[in-house]
Amino acid sequence: MCFQQLRACQCGRNSAYLGYRDNVLAPEVLVNLYCPECRPQDESLSKDMIEDGGWVLEYDLPAAQVFFNRRGFPHPVNPDFIFDEGYLSWQGLAPGDQAFNNELHHRLAPLVQEDLNLYLQKLKEEWLAHVAQLKAAGWRKAQRT
Repeated sequence: MCFQQLRACQCGRNSAYLGYRDNVLAPEVLVNLYCPECRPQDESLSKDMIEDGGWVLEYDLPAAQVFFNRRGFPHPVNPDFIFDEGYLSWQGLAPGDQAFNNELHHRLAPLVQEDLNLYLQKLKEEWLAHVAQLKAAGWRKAQRT
């Protein structure tokens, strides 16, 4: 089972759904979460940060290394590994995926009783269109699908 969390960005105007693969890392490993509106203005990110779709995640790398060492993972910790392997990254492909998924299922729910096959077809079509938009926008995890 994986821990999930809804976390507000530094300015509090936006939030992101985060997933913690295999519960390896504690939520405190994510030191700061910045949305496109509050992200640091410096173009170069520090070695403990990763950018995705305008959002910036800042990790406590020494703490993350301790958690990985406790689990017997010899891999040196860096933001790319933490994010790309899903140990502390978006729940889904982008920060709003959980909300999009909930809205999609809620909107299409009436079709379940009327025509289950149509419901499944619409669900698949709309989700694939959403993923295509994320890919086109350059979202990191969407590029790997």
